[in-house]
Amino acid sequence: MEKKFQAVPYEGVTKELAAVAMGTLAADLVIEDGTLIEVCTGRVLPHIDVAVKYGYIALVGDASGVKRDAGTSIISAEGKYIMPGLIDSHMHVESTMVDLPSFAAGILPHGTTTICPDNHEMTNVLGLKAMQLFFESAKNLPLKVLTALPVCVPSIPGMEDAGAVIGPSEAAEAYDKGWAELQGEQMNFPGVIFGDETVHAITAEGIKKNKILTGHYAGSDLNSGLNSFIASGMTACHETTTAEGALKRAELGMYVQQRYGSAWLDLPNLVAAYLEKPEMDTRFFTLVTDDVTPFTVAHDGHLIRVLRKAVQLGVDPVRAIQMVTINAAQLLEKARWIGSVTPGRAGDILIIDNLTDFKVEKVFSDGRLVAENEKLIVDIDSYDYPEWATNTMHLAPLAASDFKITLPGNDTASDEAVSVRVIGLVPGMVFTKGEIRKVTPSNGILEADPATDLAKIGVFYRHGASLTGNNYSKIEGAEKGDWNPVGSRALGFASGTGFLPGTAYASTVSHDCHNLMVIGNDDQAMMLAANTLIESGGGLAVVHEGRVAAHMPLPLAGLMSLESVATASDQLEAIESALKKAGGIHESFEMTLSLLALIVLGELHISNRGLVELKDGKPPQFVSLFV
Repeated sequence: MEKKFQAVPYEGVTKELAAVAMGTLAADLVIEDGTLIEVCTGRVLPHIDVAVKYGYIALVGDASGVKRDAGTSIISAEGKYIMPGLIDSHMHVESTMVDLPSFAAGILPHGTTTICPDNHEMTNVLGLKAMQLFFESAKNLPLKVLTALPVCVPSIPGMEDAGAVIGPSEAAEAYDKGWAELQGEQMNFPGVIFGDETVHAITAEGIKKNKILTGHYAGSDLNSGLNSFIASGMTACHETTTAEGALKRAELGMYVQQRYGSAWLDLPNLVAAYLEKPEMDTRFFTLVTDDVTPFTVAHDGHLIRVLRKAVQLGVDPVRAIQMVTINAAQLLEKARWIGSVTPGRAGDILIIDNLTDFKVEKVFSDGRLVAENEKLIVDIDSYDYPEWATNTMHLAPLAASDFKITLPGNDTASDEAVSVRVIGLVPGMVFTKGEIRKVTPSNGILEADPATDLAKIGVFYRHGASLTGNNYSKIEGAEKGDWNPVGSRALGFASGTGFLPGTAYASTVSHDCHNLMVIGNDDQAMMLAANTLIESGGGLAVVHEGRVAAHMPLPLAGLMSLESVATASDQLEAIESALKKAGGIHESFEMTLSLLALIVLGELHISNRGLVELKDGKPPQFVSLFV
């Protein structure tokens, strides 16, 4: 495997590493007198030295016999804690709304040295070209990037439309070209457990290439359903929200990726799985961020924030550290390379001052000091993106009439109340609740009602002629009868926004197909919010009281800024502030709203093709807006 910042591959330096340990060759780095968090046996060892050569650890113990010369960097840990760099085994760079180089610059000062980004957001827009972009932009970063192949593009084929399709042949290509180190989350768990042939063919490609297969099992059936999912090859899952679900996964040999993101705060619900069983082996428990905003990274750090929270919740600090180091490395089957401060492993090392708030004083990546006192001290070059990656809004301007919801048929004179399905938001949770509401039409038109917290929601297909993949009639030569998504859209209702009158929110960060989503209670406001993004190439926009109250352009695939984490954080803070002023009182509300079109989640969501209902024990199905 290619190592970042290495003069020579590992197989070419074993003789030199042995010589450093034996005291006959000078080390490049010696860290003296630290208190080692020894994750292999779960102990804390005082007065430990660490010697590094060519980016690899050569000795852990007493380095008094290690040779030093003018090129040796000697650092005294002064008794402070030495621990491995943090490993996030499931996350999405796109959620931070910055690109990979800016993301690396933002998280390295907080101790994350390895990430496994599932870039299914970009891949839903750009197809396999997104995988290649990640691969190219990760080169020479002082961060290990083990990209996970998105396997749900779109998440449920036939029920929504993305900018591409990832099938078995695309999966094989990404693995063969080295763009993917593991399989990303298999969100189409109904397809897995109900035997969808394409889903299992994609899985087979990962198995043939000996890849780790990560999952996303959102069902509550912990017997037949969960066993079916794991038996199909899935080795890890971040989607449990209960201690019972976490424990059952671990019992069945599935790694539990305990999530604590910006909006999905599941960790407090999960720790009871092992806190109530102190004798339990927790090797199958890890900690992940999944989705964090740039504001979270800028103000609270990255994976270190999750580690702090675990300890606050009562998890033993050493056990919690194991969950973000050796456990994660073993999940990834990379423990021979990363995850511990032991000989032969990469010199990804942190020096921290305590085991409570884990203040990160120094960060080494492959033995190179890259950050001190939560500040980056190395340069990270920007990446020059091609025009096709920054021009992805293939959608004509919308009119206010595009947001009108009319009665079915030709009955425009009816004023009798009708029953409609409503997507009920649950703040801080990934799922929704399906509601039934009575709405009285006016001249055959159904309106939003801010007085009862009833908003409209629309999803508009935005990928246009850039579309590539199977079964799309936009492709020249496609057979008659194939689905043509260009111009497709769906409208519905949602509750739980709290929006004041005259409010609308538009976003191209609309998981997972990332079509244009607009939610609001005024057609003119919805039009203005939508067209603001169409003109700017994608992003986020809040309209209130007849004007654009906040706008965050996201030119890269309509998902990411080309600014720093700090700048993106300020822009997102302005969006969140505008949402609050417009009545949206929830924290990280942008992230909750971004999931309203994610149809692999229960209970009711909307795609560009219509309302999709997903309930336990049943395959997903289209349902009518009208009951």
